[in-house]
Amino acid sequence: MKVSTHLFAQLSLFAALGSAYLQDPPTTADPNTVSDCSWWIVAASTDTCEAIADANGISVSDFELVYNPSVGTVCALNVGQSYCVERNFGIPPVTTTTTTSAPTSTTTGNGITTPTPSQPGMVSNCNKFDFVNPDDSCSAIAARNGITVVQLSEWNSAGEDCTSLWGKVYVCVGVIGASTTSTITTTSTTTGNGITTPTPTQPGMVSNCNKFDFVNKGDSCSAIASRNGITIANLIEWNNAGTDCTSLWGEVYVCVGVVGTSTTLSTSTTTTTTGNGVSTPTPTQPGMVSNCHKFDFVNKGDTCAAIASRNGISVEDLVLWNSGGTDCTSIWALVYVCVGVLSSVFANTSQAK
Repeated sequence: MKVSTHLFAQLSLFAALGSAYLQDPPTTADPNTVSDCSWWIVAASTDTCEAIADANGISVSDFELVYNPSVGTVCALNVGQSYCVERNFGIPPVTTTTTTSAPTSTTTGNGITTPTPSQPGMVSNCNKFDFVNPDDSCSAIAARNGITVVQLSEWNSAGEDCTSLWGKVYVCVGVIGASTTSTITTTSTTTGNGITTPTPTQPGMVSNCNKFDFVNKGDSCSAIASRNGITIANLIEWNNAGTDCTSLWGEVYVCVGVVGTSTTLSTSTTTTTTGNGVSTPTPTQPGMVSNCHKFDFVNKGDTCAAIASRNGISVEDLVLWNSGGTDCTSIWALVYVCVGVLSSVFANTSQAK
């Protein structure tokens, strides 16, 4: 499972002896591997770049040239070495440019000195600026300046969902005559359904929500869904989070339960015996195939890649046997899933951390 845009990216610090990653590799990794790696595989002798990329939902070119430049187009894998298969918990960074100009400044008609280079289309009454570092997210920029992502988008012509913000430029984070101080202190409102709603909340959240969770720095959509016993599909639907959960905001409350829907999953283990004679533990993933003969419990924080890897199957098999939806986004947490079916042969293509 991969997770979402406006969540906070972590800056990587380079030292003379190597790089600091968001998640440490389980074995040795090439120093040229991307610094914001958040998930790794350990290469086996039977691995191919195509198989690894496919199992982890990334393109071969990204795996070979972007995430792991040492691999190259010849797919030079070293058995036992760690390779990156996910960046920044699946959260896309703010779009960056190749601007290399040193910051200078100009004075506009409002008497405010404006540093350059600056975001195209920035408002003329700006009185506070911030520099967009590589891997900054819109939510991170907004949070450190006490404003909302909506304000950041509006003052910088950044487009809907802040998708047009440039990197390595100065952006406007305050305007003349506007109060830009915000707080994440919890307040609440009571809606027509009688449920007290904490604020700030995710834009477009459903009105019949009865359970909320705060999105912390570094949270992924899969982590939020897992700790609340819901699916990523639920999280997307209830929070207007866009395709693949890419529009979920950071440092806001999101909906993780709605009136009339049970989202609490029991973790007590019982078993039933189906027509194939195999004892099936419960609770199980909805839509699981009937010819399953091997099961695994989905713990909080598990990813599809991790579940598949520890059971020697592919993510595609996991999705197929469990009605896992596109990109494995409908796998539930705190249930048993099918990791083996009668008359199937398993082939492990990669080892996850």
